[in-house]
Amino acid sequence: MNREQQDAFDAVEQINDEIYVNWETDYIYMPQLLVTFSTGMTLIGLSVPSENNLPEFHLYDSENDDRIFYEETNEYETFYKYIKRKFKLIKKEINKVNL
Repeated sequence: MNREQQDAFDAVEQINDEIYVNWETDYIYMPQLLVTFSTGMTLIGLSVPSENNLPEFHLYDSENDDRIFYEETNEYETFYKYIKRKFKLIKKEINKVNL
């Protein structure tokens, strides 16, 4: 596992732990982040179990890395910050849906 994959794995694990600790309802419906590694590729998705069979949400793939790049430090935003930011965007979009 290279450094970037390890960072992605650690961020997913940390956020999943946070979700578990803060989840107050039925654990069957607890969201979970998933990370997949393939030859030279990293994928991160969000699974949201529900009675309505919501699809898995794609958060990140290393082929289309859209993390923020900070020129002053010559580094990308951490996976932890990136995943939290993407999660909030998805939540905002879902909440905009009027059923």
